[in-house]
Amino acid sequence: MRSSTSSSRNPAPAGRWGLTWAVTLAAVVATGALLESQARRLGVTPSWSSGLESWCVEASSLGPRDIAIIGTSRALSGIEPGELSRGTGRGVRQLSINATSMLPALEWLASREDFSGVVLADVIPGLEFRAGFERHAIAQRVVQDLPDFTRSPARRLDALLTRQVQTRLAFRSPGFHLLAPYRDRGGRGVGRLSRMTVEASRFVRLEFRPEDPDAPESGPETVSAPHAGESEREQLFGRFETAIRAIESRGGRVVLLFMPLSGRPARVEELGFPRAKYWDRLGISTNALKIHFRDVPSLAGFTCADGEHLDGVEAVRFTRTLAGLLSREKIPH
Repeated sequence: MRSSTSSSRNPAPAGRWGLTWAVTLAAVVATGALLESQARRLGVTPSWSSGLESWCVEASSLGPRDIAIIGTSRALSGIEPGELSRGTGRGVRQLSINATSMLPALEWLASREDFSGVVLADVIPGLEFRAGFERHAIAQRVVQDLPDFTRSPARRLDALLTRQVQTRLAFRSPGFHLLAPYRDRGGRGVGRLSRMTVEASRFVRLEFRPEDPDAPESGPETVSAPHAGESEREQLFGRFETAIRAIESRGGRVVLLFMPLSGRPARVEELGFPRAKYWDRLGISTNALKIHFRDVPSLAGFTCADGEHLDGVEAVRFTRTLAGLLSREKIPH
């Protein structure tokens, strides 16, 4: 017999929940619109992070015949993946990492048995041949994190959603704190960075404001980085050549690229790490194509606003010129 005095069902609380949700949603949208308007007014543009998660997104999407760009901030801001892809007919992945050696990334690509594409490696002897292996630490941590990223659907989804949001909404973008790797450098004619945007391809588009061309140059032209000793230097040369040969053995190609340097940074690099001793020796026993910007008339005219990084307009033009050069060399084939 059913009881008429109790019930397992509780009545829903009274209230106009539809209206409550509508008001809440409207408030969220209005707040977001206000924040976006303020961010745009302050000059912030939609920008993705160029850190670990974005690297993992690109690395996990690398196809077996793609072009992989590796290097530092100079490659991140100097080679535009979309332009390179259009000029070569290949997929392009930007795998450069700020402020670290590119050797761990090169060795990671060499270890990938399924990869037989093209590696475009931005080489800075002054970074690659410093004493001690701590310069590899950042890149090693990033590369070693990739297996965990690929095993985690939650991390992959979060990274992809973050890219969609950050490249569309300025107030959700990392903003100007990403300027640190492109710090201002004093000196005659040196431009100071005014804006940076990290695009969905991880290309870092830089805008500089010009400085007084008659301003005195500052800072001594001395080399603070200690050189690798002979034994360590030979070990590094060997690691480069072993990685290059592994990629070549699968039908892949490696292009070693010395990107434009200007002014004091160029003089400091040559003073501390002479071309004949480092660049000319690199990859000498392999089939790697070596491109030094000073050796190619169409590349030699590029100058860097801060001495080390191309601005966004010049980077697109540089990439277009580089793609034409690679195509003439039948890379990719």
